[in-house]
Amino acid sequence: MSISMAKYFVAALMFLTMSACASVVINEMELNPPEGGVDWVEIYNPDNESVDISGWTAEITDGSWVGKLPAVPAGTILPAKGFYVFNGQSSWNHNDGGYSTLYDAAGEEMDKTANRQDSMNNDFTYGRHPDGHDTNADGDWGLGSATKGESNIR
Repeated sequence: MSISMAKYFVAALMFLTMSACASVVINEMELNPPEGGVDWVEIYNPDNESVDISGWTAEITDGSWVGKLPAVPAGTILPAKGFYVFNGQSSWNHNDGGYSTLYDAAGEEMDKTANRQDSMNNDFTYGRHPDGHDTNADGDWGLGSATKGESNIR
């Protein structure tokens, strides 16, 4: 293989990898769980290709409070149309709302939600309808029964 052909191949491979990563979105979030529950953020891969999400992180921000969710373990592959859930801690105490941000392993912001309020202290969450729908509009989101790790469409 010539050097120019090898450079083209590497560039094409990088583009495909980057475009797959760019589609992973925050799909659902629990900002005020019922008694004994934890805040959580669910991500979704709407693409037809799997994505290595090793080292990815997420956080929930509510005013000056920031809840950093644990990094995804090494070797974690998010399958096509698959879900992954970041779980918070039961000791977290904030004002029942906020927004979520998703970061890749390099610390680049991959997705960020709008600020949401949830004062009901129940199992209702904010989720995308349908899964992965991302037009950067409020209409992408709805409040409904939690579907942690599963499709928001029942």
